[in-house]
Order: sequence, then C-alpha cells, then structure tokens
Amino acid sequence: MIVTELTHQDRADWDAYVRAAPGGLPQHLSAWRDVLEATYGYRTRYLLARAEARNQSDGAASSIVGVMPLFLVPSFLTGRTLSTMPGGLCADNDTVAQALIARATEIADACNARRLVVQDGRTAWTLPTANTSAHHEAWLVDVSGSEEELSGRLHRNIRRQIRMAEKNGLTTRIDRNGETADDFYAVLSRFTHQSGTPVFGRSFVANVVKYLGGHYNIVTVYHEEKPIGSYFQLEMAETVYGVWGATLHEYLNLRPVYLAYWEILADANRHGFTCVDMGRSPAESNASKFKRQWGGESVPIFQQTISLNGTQDASVTERTQSDGRLRSFMQIWPHIPFPVAQFLGPKLRRHVPFA
Repeated sequence: MIVTELTHQDRADWDAYVRAAPGGLPQHLSAWRDVLEATYGYRTRYLLARAEARNQSDGAASSIVGVMPLFLVPSFLTGRTLSTMPGGLCADNDTVAQALIARATEIADACNARRLVVQDGRTAWTLPTANTSAHHEAWLVDVSGSEEELSGRLHRNIRRQIRMAEKNGLTTRIDRNGETADDFYAVLSRFTHQSGTPVFGRSFVANVVKYLGGHYNIVTVYHEEKPIGSYFQLEMAETVYGVWGATLHEYLNLRPVYLAYWEILADANRHGFTCVDMGRSPAESNASKFKRQWGGESVPIFQQTISLNGTQDASVTERTQSDGRLRSFMQIWPHIPFPVAQFLGPKLRRHVPFA
C-alpha cells in the first residue's frame, strides 16, 4: 500500500471510490478542495491510499483503498490546525486508516500544526494517541417505497403538524440550480445571528453551488412569499444528506420545520433515493429529539483529535463547553447589530469553517 496526494488525473478515480465505498460521504468528494481553496485560500492536502504501486496496475478506481481530504487552518484564535473535511476519512479498513493518519501526522508536524483533527467521522478509528469523543449523532430515515407508504410510516402527530403548516398558508420550493441560494443564506444568516453563532460568507454558498452542481438541493419554506425556513442537502448514491438548515424563530408557530422536513423526505423519495441522513445534531439535544420523531435510526458521529504539542487536546465541542469566553461570546453575538455580524461572521468562520 502506498499513500500519495491527489492529482488532477486522480480525481475521477477518487470520486468513483468515494461514491462506491460503504463509508463514503459527499464531503469526501474532491470538489470540496476547490470550494475550500476558492473561498478561504486554504492549503489542502488530499491523501489517497492505493493497494499497490500505480506502475503495477492500471490505476482503476478499485485500486484505491482509502482517501483523506485535509485542509490547513492557520488560525490565531484556535491554533494552527490540520483537519479533515466533516466526515473524516474514508477507508476500507483500520489498517488503511492508520496509514493515512500516519502520513497526515507527518504533514501536520511539517506545517507546525497544533493538532490533527479527524472531524465528524462515522467510524472511530483505532488511534491510541487521539482524544475520541461522540457528542453528536445523525438520524437516518428510510424513504424507500411509495410516497404514500412513506407518509404512512410517519407518526400521526407528524402528519398533523404538516397539515397545519399547509393550512397556515406555507409553501415550499425545491431548487437544484442555485436559484434560491440567496433565500437560503438570508434565513441561515438571520438564524445564526439569533443563535449566537457567526455565519459563513455568501461566497462559500456560491462556491458550493458552483463546484457541486447537480449534487445538491435546497428546500425553502415561504410565508407570503417571504423565506422563513431553508435547508441545504447534498445528494450522493442512494442517500440525501442534510448539511445546513434554519428556520426563523418568530415563525416557528406556523410549523415550517415540519413542512420542510416532509418535503426533504418526499423529494428524496420521488427522485429514487432510499435514505435521508438528517445531518449532525448534538446528542439528546432538542434538534436531535425532533429528528427522532421521523422514525429514523441514530448513528454516532465521532471527533478524533491528535495533539501535536505534547498535551491532550480537547475536541471543539469540549472546548466550547469548558471555555467561559466562548460561552460569553455566544451570549453577546445576538446583540451585535445584524449588519455588523454579517460583516464579521465570515471573517471569524474562516478560523472554524465547519464548527
């Protein structure tokens, strides 16, 4: 097995491997390298493992046994960090994963990084020196069968809430061309400001739409033509993956979240997908409990942090919970004027792009 870095000639093989691998996620696709470089100017190091040297094979996708998309965050706020994309790495087995992580650790050392983070992985790889935590979970919902069967599998209270949203005059639009990206961003930026979290910039959304064209959808809920809820999904193989979404607090009584989630599930069903991954939520949080109502299966999401400065480094979640300054920041942020928050938010998010 050899570990090399992604070249332009490897991209088709890389993506074919990710799409076919049981542990493959949309965030593992090579297009994210373009998104990160175009949005933030990050240095990226996309590692791939092959079962044998290329001169002994034809370089087909089947010879790839693992991939690890990495980017370097040179942050004065959190310290220089080499991180995977959310989703961690994708590998055939633990041996391959350890080979990729060994090479990633060498790169992190050479870059003078404070830590190496395997972020939001669906597998807890065997890493004795890592701090491994699972503070988040995802809910996977079966959307196979007919749309009527899908609706019938929902609890009657869920169906009642959806009908209430429709009676309240809410409408939805499903977009696969980026036409509602501004509506999505308008809702998300307002919601994150209310919640005490800086938002990423419009350019990030524009680059996702540009480089992942044909592999996403945006479901937006409107009240009297005003966007009040919007959810961004990635599509790969047989699964639709929820990645970002928000609903304005002042409209929650109209039940827009129920209508949005139903449209996400029904649209996936209509397009032949068999599963909806509702995305990451803190375990046992209100968001996670809401997703549980839709009849899915919970899977843990792991953070694995390897400290490179001789101390045990906590995960982002653990640092947020223990750092009083961060908690104070989240309390102050909603009181900053919204235009100021929109200006400062993307600059801050450059330091924690996928927090």
